[in-house]
Amino acid sequence: MPAKEFSCSGINYSVTLHADGMTIEKTGLSKSKSYELPLGRINSVIVQRKSMVPFATLTILAAIAAVVSKYNPLWFVISFSPENSSTACSVALIATALCAIPTISRAFFVNVFVSWDGRPKSFLVRFVLGSRGRWLARRFQRISAGS
Repeated sequence: MPAKEFSCSGINYSVTLHADGMTIEKTGLSKSKSYELPLGRINSVIVQRKSMVPFATLTILAAIAAVVSKYNPLWFVISFSPENSSTACSVALIATALCAIPTISRAFFVNVFVSWDGRPKSFLVRFVLGSRGRWLARRFQRISAGS
């Protein structure tokens, strides 16, 4: 294949786009395997982004619970003792941090799905930086439209 046009990598595969095709290499601890996909046999390159709304909502609710338990502005509904207040605040802050991790990963990373007419039928490249995944899809579209 000629010089690379564009490349990106995820947690399980590395993708290099050329003017006449695509090279997909398996990365990780298992055996390294490489696939050469001619441009005419590639059916699609799709960027998949998961919804951030469920985890973002949980993060915001946990942060609100931390503030409410720390400062007890709703003392007329429920009154915390200082020990209970600090315990509830700590638990809510841990929940906020745990819910923020998937929210941040979904904001910055995407999955790239490449399908073609060979074996295996498709490749799912996980945890690709969002901008790199979108650039790969755009450049593939530009190259395939030109041929």
